[in-house]
Amino acid sequence: MDIHAYPTEATIPVDLAEAQRIADHYLSSADDADRGITNLLTEFDSCFTVVAIFAPHPGIDPHKPPLPPAIGGSVCVIDKPTGAVSYWPTYPTDLVAEQYTRAMQSGQLIIEDGWPEDDDAEEH
Repeated sequence: MDIHAYPTEATIPVDLAEAQRIADHYLSSADDADRGITNLLTEFDSCFTVVAIFAPHPGIDPHKPPLPPAIGGSVCVIDKPTGAVSYWPTYPTDLVAEQYTRAMQSGQLIIEDGWPEDDDAEEH
């Protein structure tokens, strides 16, 4: 199965600070901070994984570990050599990084020329 990744204007190779900048610019909306959503980045040999972390609901003990990501969400990957971003199912980040590395090594990683068009933009 081919994995499609989308280009960014990254300074490469991507380090942690650049990965955070990419996540903030490409993977966050303007109101995420207002809604208590932050990005958790985890570094692996070939990439960074990015998972959105939601603030706990009022009444939940903040000292307990956070709840796992919601089913149907995604884990994003930022490629270290290129800064390209790909989307993955909500699997544990170490499994995503392992599958990502396999896709890179097998030639199944396709870095697109641009991001997909927004359907709403085409309708207007």
